[in-house]
Amino acid sequence: MKSGYVAITGKPNVGKSTFLNTILNKKVAITSPKPQTTRNQIHALFNYGDDKIQFVDTPGWHAPNFKLDLFLNSQIKSSYKIADIVLLFIDLSRPIDEEDKQIIKLIKEYEVKNVFLVLTKSDLSNPTKAQSYEQQIKTDIDVVDTFLISSKKQENIKPLLDKIVTVLPNGNKLEQIYENDNFTISEIIREQIIFNTKQELPYATGVYIESNNYDPVVKMLTIQAIILVEKESQKPIVIGKGGSMIKKIGIMARKELLNVFDTKINLKLFVKVQSEWRNNEKVLADIGYSNKK
Repeated sequence: MKSGYVAITGKPNVGKSTFLNTILNKKVAITSPKPQTTRNQIHALFNYGDDKIQFVDTPGWHAPNFKLDLFLNSQIKSSYKIADIVLLFIDLSRPIDEEDKQIIKLIKEYEVKNVFLVLTKSDLSNPTKAQSYEQQIKTDIDVVDTFLISSKKQENIKPLLDKIVTVLPNGNKLEQIYENDNFTISEIIREQIIFNTKQELPYATGVYIESNNYDPVVKMLTIQAIILVEKESQKPIVIGKGGSMIKKIGIMARKELLNVFDTKINLKLFVKVQSEWRNNEKVLADIGYSNKK
């Protein structure tokens, strides 16, 4: 048996979470066309025959403007410390830019071994462009192998997984990683905020699970969650006219939660203004965006 850690890294919106959800055939990471969708490391164990792959999905790198951004980038760095393999995702439908270069710089700084170059959205590009991107990246870092994939069409996923297990070490080296229900719940709620509110709002929203209680008698999970915004002007955007938006967010989040927890769910959502929460270490820790244990 082989087992090990595989870090999925790249700039925002290059298909990292979509890839992970595709191979696991279930939602473990929220996706959206907007940056800052993934904010924590997401660990997902994948049994591939007799072998075990612990995928570590990371946030996309971005220039730090808030303490939250520093936390996001720290999640990338810490994944490199444990990874047996790093998958560097590059989007073929977009030019190689400064964000890609920052990720490559980090890989060099941490002397990451076993880098696989994963060129995504192959269905939207051509072999010549892919070859050009590969040559550019190989001038900066050593690459074990290159794969052109399309998660949407599930192209070249199996060859990538086959190659991963040939490089992983022998034996079972994985530690048990327990899922955090509050993290899962907050991410599902935040996904619906991202999908249903204006472009500028998701950056300023966070979700804090105030309570999460299961009643075995009535078989119901009751969740009380606080949606944080930074300005009074943002609060009515989340609430909507006559409460229409927060009701819509709640209905759609509850539908997703039913798929995860398979029980009746009573979801209560509230909106709170917390100025500069992205720079408030206590609030960040309460939500789960902190490296401090």
